[in-house]
Amino acid sequence: MLEFWMHLFVLGVLFTKTSAHSCKHQMMCPFGWESWDGSCYKLLDGTMTWHDGRLKCQEIGGEMVAPSSSEENNYILSKTSDRMWINCNDLETEGQWNCTVDNGGYKNWYTRYGEPNGGTRENCAMLQFVKDGGWLDVRCSQLYSTICKGEEVVATQVKLKQWRLLASCLTGHTLREIPTSNVRACATVCHYDPRCRSFNVQHFGSGERICQLNNGTRYEADHTQFIEYRKSFTCIYGEKQ
Repeated sequence: MLEFWMHLFVLGVLFTKTSAHSCKHQMMCPFGWESWDGSCYKLLDGTMTWHDGRLKCQEIGGEMVAPSSSEENNYILSKTSDRMWINCNDLETEGQWNCTVDNGGYKNWYTRYGEPNGGTRENCAMLQFVKDGGWLDVRCSQLYSTICKGEEVVATQVKLKQWRLLASCLTGHTLREIPTSNVRACATVCHYDPRCRSFNVQHFGSGERICQLNNGTRYEADHTQFIEYRKSFTCIYGEKQ
């Protein structure tokens, strides 16, 4: 019984500190985009030409990605098992490869094959999975995958009084998990994701908190899926009032 009340005390401290924060602006990715290293990424459906891929990215508020580091190149590589367009070309001047401004001059040509080596016939760049993410120059009319890169957007943090918070966890309904700093930040992400019906904030005692977005509420779940108390970690469940 003492352990149970200590558990509730920890939850109370966490909730009080979170509630006391003034409303701030939170940076987040639009729905359907994935966050990585402070930017947002979206893999387009299907394959398309280089020009169509770049135009499609611009239509949805981003740009075709051009990796600016080996880390970003590897991240892009993790999104494909074949070929992916990148926003570099020498269409204006043969041999003078231009990428997006935020690329910073980074290049990763697959030098084992002497890339770029296509001359005036191959003016657009792509990276290839089987060549360890190395870049190749190819014809712009080829059909490959495209990933767009965009900026995080400002989402005004929601007020916690709009949510009913319980010392519980809903299991079996998780849409996705993301690290979070506090309960309000998790509630904000849920608010801006149209699929989210409720959320859990799990706290493992080491400062790490995980935000779980749920596609249902406790009323729609089996009673065994709504856990009111666990000894190993604290958990706060939230749903709209």
